[in-house]
Amino acid sequence: MIGKIVELLIDWEDMEFDDLGVGIMSLVDKPAIGISWQAFSEEETDEVILLASKPGFGEVLDYANTIEISQKQAGFSDLTEVLQGIIGLDILGKKDPTEEGEIKFRYSGPAAQRTFCRAMLSLNKVYTQDEINQLNSFNPGFGPRGTSTYDIFKYKGGPNCTHFWEQVRVFRDGRRTVVVSEGAAGPLAGTPMQEQRNNGYLMSQWNFSEDDKMIITGPAMTPNILIPRKDEDGNAFHVYFTAETIEKISRRFLAESKHNNTDVNHNDEVTTENTLLESWIVDDPEMDKSKAMGFDIPAGTWMVSMKINNEETWNKIKNKELNGFSITGQFLERATKS
Repeated sequence: MIGKIVELLIDWEDMEFDDLGVGIMSLVDKPAIGISWQAFSEEETDEVILLASKPGFGEVLDYANTIEISQKQAGFSDLTEVLQGIIGLDILGKKDPTEEGEIKFRYSGPAAQRTFCRAMLSLNKVYTQDEINQLNSFNPGFGPRGTSTYDIFKYKGGPNCTHFWEQVRVFRDGRRTVVVSEGAAGPLAGTPMQEQRNNGYLMSQWNFSEDDKMIITGPAMTPNILIPRKDEDGNAFHVYFTAETIEKISRRFLAESKHNNTDVNHNDEVTTENTLLESWIVDDPEMDKSKAMGFDIPAGTWMVSMKINNEETWNKIKNKELNGFSITGQFLERATKS
């Protein structure tokens, strides 16, 4: 349940307010608009476990009566050889060589730090594609562009995730089960996010020069992305900006000469030592230069390039202690859904 959705604005019915807009471009470890994604992912862990562990959702293999075979390690080149091997070992009796088994997927990889990944690994289940799709809203904030609902099959635990989906085939004869691991699933599902372009950050991270230019480029704001927040009573709700509002904000940010205002992780220790080099609104995502940098972003995104003039800050960026931009500002709120 999403709950209340609030649109953030800097004007109202053609009336402008001088004290509204963005005042600081913060360099943060979790790229979002003033939001700590981790707090929300922690809250959702119980929901992941409840859904993924309920009877009938996914399959816990009876390992006392299950034999696992790795197709690659066993030297099988294709499915026919797998079936011939099963028959030769008399594991399931005389299986029909035309039977292909039931395709399922297992969440695999090293020990996890993220709560979602820890939950998925601890359950040790195999899932159908349809069951995995039902998990798409259970790791909010970690999807491409920081989205709360995303394709878990493609993007696993989100940016920098070290896990992948392993494809298995399940054969049965009523008494025993043979699970044949075919290795990592298709191109995206079987590729850990840390091995993908920009470590899986399709929007939320910046690009930075590896040389002494010390320049970073990335999205400052993205339109129509629901961002989780909490009110003073601890109740969760979501906010968003339209493309029109983002363009107004970017223009005011420059017009009021706030473009060099930065801090780190919203610590309010504002400095003007860093230099904003470029600021633009993406009109055509396919033709925009951000595409060549590896970003997959929608029209209306506010992109910026910044020269970092502090060695300590630059070292944190290179060490991935800081991963993107986030803005600090004052806005009007207009509720659009309850």
